Amino acid sequence: MDKQQQAAYAVAIRALGRREHCAAELRQKLRQRDYPDALIAEVLARLQADGYLSETRFAEAFLRMRMAKGESPWLAAKKARQRGVDEAVLQDVLQVLASDFDAFAACCELLARRDPQGLRHDDERVWQRQARFLQNKGFDAATILRVLNEHELNEHASNEYDLNERPEDAR
Repeated sequence: MDKQQQAAYAVAIRALGRREHCAAELRQKLRQRDYPDALIAEVLARLQADGYLSETRFAEAFLRMRMAKGESPWLAAKKARQRGVDEAVLQDVLQVLASDFDAFAACCELLARRDPQGLRHDDERVWQRQARFLQNKGFDAATILRVLNEHELNEHASNEYDLNERPEDAR
């Protein structure tokens, strides 16, 4: 390995030491440092052979990180595609993660974090803002409506008195 290849390998190892990267991101980082494409291809092949570079590991870590921030797996996958993750790898990881994903529960949790006191149904504008927030996180309209309407019903039920229970007369 010549000196330039060692330097490019060291740059890539430092980048991977900070966080996982996909091959496209490392290729871009090495191009910014004016390494030739042939050298970049050799370095990426060596990193994969040594086990430092893994598209699957990056895709899984990226999707899990985005999902932990409240995004749907499909929106997270879209963002991973924008970063240059291999489509076949992404589909495999997405299939595994999406099988365990409960959109309704994720929406409820996200709204509970955003609005712990449950004040989102005070007026129509607040309700719409919450719906847009969930839509921007990649959730479908049916799930959003179900979550917001169910929460609204639960609020009304807890605020109303049970007609069967009568307070005892204070004599």
